[in-house]
Amino acid sequence: MYIMQTTYRLKAQEMSIEFLKSLKTLFAGKEVEITIKSVEPTIKKDKKRLLEMVNDSRANAPVISPDIDIRKLIDESQYPEE
Repeated sequence: MYIMQTTYRLKAQEMSIEFLKSLKTLFAGKEVEITIKSVEPTIKKDKKRLLEMVNDSRANAPVISPDIDIRKLIDESQYPEE
């Protein structure tokens, strides 16, 4: 049995009759369970975490010489000679 699940995150004032109609269309012919919960905004926390990840990536990224043929490396890794 295939169970379809989807999560929407929106502000309460963004809910509309059109939104409910789209849910009815998406789950046509199915019995559904709707759970509503309030959530904390995560913009500042997510932004800080993403910036930390970018900085970590930059700090740990290998330096690649401009003389290296990247296309050749990709091709060789995907199609190694036997």
